[in-house]
Amino acid sequence: MITILPRLKRFAEVLIGEQGEGTALLGRSLRDMLDHAHTYQRGTPLDRWAFGEIYRLWLKELRGHANPMRRGSQPDREFQALITEDDGALPDPMTVSFIANLPPQQRVTLLLIYGEGFSYEDASVILDCALESIETRLIRASAGLANKIGHGVEAPPSAEIESLHNHQAGAA
Repeated sequence: MITILPRLKRFAEVLIGEQGEGTALLGRSLRDMLDHAHTYQRGTPLDRWAFGEIYRLWLKELRGHANPMRRGSQPDREFQALITEDDGALPDPMTVSFIANLPPQQRVTLLLIYGEGFSYEDASVILDCALESIETRLIRASAGLANKIGHGVEAPPSAEIESLHNHQAGAA
């Protein structure tokens, strides 16, 4: 578990959109994982189980909020620290702004697939949703990026969207 802790921390922070609250979510999740370790099924990849537990706790906590999908209004440069590459490489400002302003489910789906390298199937298990939901989230995020690049002009189906379809087909 120690070896995947940095990945779990980044996941919680990107899910919440803020470092302090993400770290707190991770702490609560780790405590829950220890308390409910008996729910872990032997043979399940530990990282997939742990990511799923963090996501489930986040959803559970959202149910108690008046405005559950409210995202933190933190500046892009602070969010940039959450998605900085392990080697210290900084993503470009447009990418940071785009990812920071995505709905949490799209943001975390992008992180799982492209940041953590999970398959579409694993992401659907972690996020407890249908495989089609994973595909839809990625297509919507890609379409949003194409629109942002095109400055709001209706973009034709992009190579990015097509590559998402090919990625899914290859993962099957």
